[in-house]
Amino acid sequence: MKKKSITLGVALLFVFIMLGYFFVPLSAKGVFPHTTQIERIYFSYLNGGKTNFYLIEFNDNIKNQQLFNIFDSSSYTRSFGSKNIRNDGKAFTMFVFYRDRDGELVDYELDINEKGFVVSNKKKYKMIADDQEVFQQLSKWLLEKGIEQPIGTVAE
Repeated sequence: MKKKSITLGVALLFVFIMLGYFFVPLSAKGVFPHTTQIERIYFSYLNGGKTNFYLIEFNDNIKNQQLFNIFDSSSYTRSFGSKNIRNDGKAFTMFVFYRDRDGELVDYELDINEKGFVVSNKKKYKMIADDQEVFQQLSKWLLEKGIEQPIGTVAE
């Protein structure tokens, strides 16, 4: 009888930990690393089978703050499933470049689609609220600030 109680207690503890892990809301800081130290973003915009490539240079903190404010307008939860979210309608694939503590240029990949899914640091998240509005704000901001790049080229 004591073994069954201990087993049941451990199982319940595991269930509560998993529920907390996947359903407790996260802030943008927990999902999008290094948003205040961005130097540039190369991104592609996938829309209806067409892909366009862009570059945004971050010469001041104003763009960093604008981008973070868009991300921060929603909360996020961790999500199950495939990390390939690029095939679900409109999506952005971003390569974010920032300086680490040693001054080295480092990058990470970030995917966001119009259904509110985000893949950051190989982890999948879902926007809790206003996912369409956040995606629209992000689309408008990125496409206004971005400079279209010819395919296969990288600006120096």
